[in-house]
Amino acid sequence: MRPHPLGLVAIVVAFTMTACSPAYDAETRDGLREHVVTVSEASAAGDWQAAIDELDVMTAELATAREDGRVDDDRFEAIVGAMELVRLDLEAAIAAAADEAERQRLIEEQARLQQQIEELQDQGDDKGEKGKGDKGDKEKDDDR
Repeated sequence: MRPHPLGLVAIVVAFTMTACSPAYDAETRDGLREHVVTVSEASAAGDWQAAIDELDVMTAELATAREDGRVDDDRFEAIVGAMELVRLDLEAAIAAAADEAERQRLIEEQARLQQQIEELQDQGDDKGEKGKGDKGDKEKDDDR
């Protein structure tokens, strides 16, 4: 069983908040921290696609920071690794939600079909009783 995406967001926070490096300036740290908060909030709200979209933005900004020399290679790799774990869990959550939605749809469809079957059976029973009554009346007429 995989940890909840929020737990993995904490890993990203840990990577963005720890390990001092001269190439890791406060502005970059704060920007990444804001993305982590946004990812965490979206994930907590169950808006997993928004969380993934925010990870994409964070990845792009992190790549720019690396190119500009504001994040060293080791820090970059550590943050990207943590972000990929979060992404995998978010994608798993999306797949699980889709599976649950499909399961619920099938349950509702099964209930609808069962109701139709019962209605058809009731109609058949009504016709059968009607037919018996009509037949019985005809037999009474024949007997006269």
